Parts: sequence; structure tokens; C-alpha cells
Amino acid sequence: MYRLLRGIAVHIGVRIWLALALLLPVLAWGQAAGEEPLHLQETEVPTDAASEDEAAPDANWVDTAHLATAESAQALVEWMDEFFGDPSYDAEKAESFLRLEFENEWDEIKGNDFGVRVRGKVQLPKISQRVELLFNDDDTAAADREEQTDSDNISLQLNVRETRRSRFDATLSWSSGAPKPGVRYRNEGDLNERQSYRYVQRLQWARNDGFFTLGQVDLYHQLDSDDVVRWSNRIKWGEETDGVEWRTRLSLFQRFYEETERPWAFNHFVTIRGETEPKSYVQNYALGTVFRRKVYRDFLFFEVEPSANYRKPNPFEDRELAWQVVLKLEVHLARDLIRRPLRGTDDSDD
Repeated sequence: MYRLLRGIAVHIGVRIWLALALLLPVLAWGQAAGEEPLHLQETEVPTDAASEDEAAPDANWVDTAHLATAESAQALVEWMDEFFGDPSYDAEKAESFLRLEFENEWDEIKGNDFGVRVRGKVQLPKISQRVELLFNDDDTAAADREEQTDSDNISLQLNVRETRRSRFDATLSWSSGAPKPGVRYRNEGDLNERQSYRYVQRLQWARNDGFFTLGQVDLYHQLDSDDVVRWSNRIKWGEETDGVEWRTRLSLFQRFYEETERPWAFNHFVTIRGETEPKSYVQNYALGTVFRRKVYRDFLFFEVEPSANYRKPNPFEDRELAWQVVLKLEVHLARDLIRRPLRGTDDSDD
């Protein structure tokens, strides 16, 4: 059974993913090449608009239904990314915000660990409208807890070019007292009315890691108005990596009571992670769920994540099963979530 799972993981997680990684940049660049940057796009009406209207068929209920379904699917994906605080989504939000995270992680083997982390971004309009300051912007590794590091980083992000589907950024990070220059490219869009994709590729240099590239492809499929499936694939390859370090993750997102003040959602996931050198093997199989809910105020989130991990730290050790439970309290600091006292009230002590 183990050999069967290992074979599936290696073939699906590496070979198919590598094919996607080679094809998607070409497709993405081809789509982006036909688009004008946002600040150069024009909305002029063609002089021969009447003849074009006559040639194009009138929209009917089929087109209207298709548009409504596509917009509903995209809105559901964005709601999930916003609610769960997806780092890739957060990095491109228009406004400044910070997430203050208090997290306690208990692991059957590693023991108990408590930490506090700040994540988010601050716009720097006095320097440039295109420059932002980011805290902990590891957007392609945050989905797998096993890959998270203890070192925090701060980054400057310069928006070089942006279109409706794509964005290209230059980044300069600081971590452990060392600079990490790099670039980041993102392309996303709809495949049909229920399916969409997001592709992120990062090229970076670090003092200890040398040059490396880290890419991620997310495929979304809407099941209904409240459920969406995401298949996320990620690879890292560089001068100091153990060959190709890869991860594939299948998630089912479910939301409940979206129209209420305190909605909540689940993220059920299966993750397989491995590497190809010095020996190709699977480092970890993980099965778990994330329950997340707003509590007391719109800016407070509570999260609990139980999971089972079947780990093999290196190819020469025995695989072992370990249970893990993570509790998180998150404070979302954003201007639109501030609740001010009603005018005329006196909050001073008697």
C-alpha cells in the first residue's frame, strides 16, 4: 500500500506538475502579452461601433446565466481566500492591513510550541504608489505547516506591471539580517464558469540558499454556492535544495452562514510532500481539517486545526505517525474594521 501511494505521489506530484510548470508560464505570458497595463488601458468607443453591434449576436438568457455562474464562482474563491487569509491573496489587496496571530501548536512528537507573528502589508504612498512594505510574505509555502520556518522576514514590494490577469513585482526581503532580492509573477483567471486558476512563480537569491525558484499552481472548482475544491501544487528548485522539493495538496472549502455577522468555514485537506534527492521519497502524508470562525467582533478570528502526519524525516529513518493540534487567535487590523463609539456617548469613568 505504501509503495502504491508513493508511486502515485511521485508521478502526480512531480511529473505532471513539472509539465504544468513548463506550460503555464508560456500560456500566462501569452495571455498577458495581449493586455495593456492597467494604467494604459483605454475605454474609447470604436468609430464603427454600429457595424460591430450588428455583427455580434445579442446576449440572451444563456449568456446571462453563464456570466452569473462565473461571477458567483469567482466571488466564492475570493471569499475563501479573504476569510482564511491566503498569503497570495493578501499580498495584492488594495488597502493596508495587518494580521496579528497568536498560535499554539501541540505535536505528539515535537511537543508544545507557542508563538506570535505579524503578517500583512503597509502601503508607502510617500515613496511611491507602487511600493509596499510586507511582513512574512512567504505566499507559496504557508499552506503547508510542515514547511513554515521560525524566522520572520520583512519585504519591500514594487509593482512593476499589472494587467487584469497578471502582475509582476520586484521584491527585496530581509531575514536573519541578510537581504534576499527577487522577483514574483502572478497570473490568474477563469477556465470556465466553474473553474479558475492562479499561478505564482518566485525567483529569489538568499545568502544561505543561493538562487532558487519557487512556483505554485492552484486550480479551483466550484461545487455549489458554498463549496469549492482547490488542488494546489508547489515545487522548489535551486542551488541548495534537495533536488526538486515538491508538495501537492487537495482541499475542500465549505462555508456556513455567510450572510450572518459571524460566518464560519471548514478547510478539509490532504497533503503529500517530498523531494527527489539524494533519494526520491515522500517526507510526509498529512490529513486534517481547519475550522475558522469570526468571534465577538469582525476583526477577531478563532481557528483550530487537528491533523495526522505520517512523517519520514529522511529516507533512512522509519516512518512514524504523529497527531497535531493547532489553536490560533487572529486579530485583523484594517481601517474598515474599526468600530468607533457612537457620537454623544461618554466612555469615561465616573
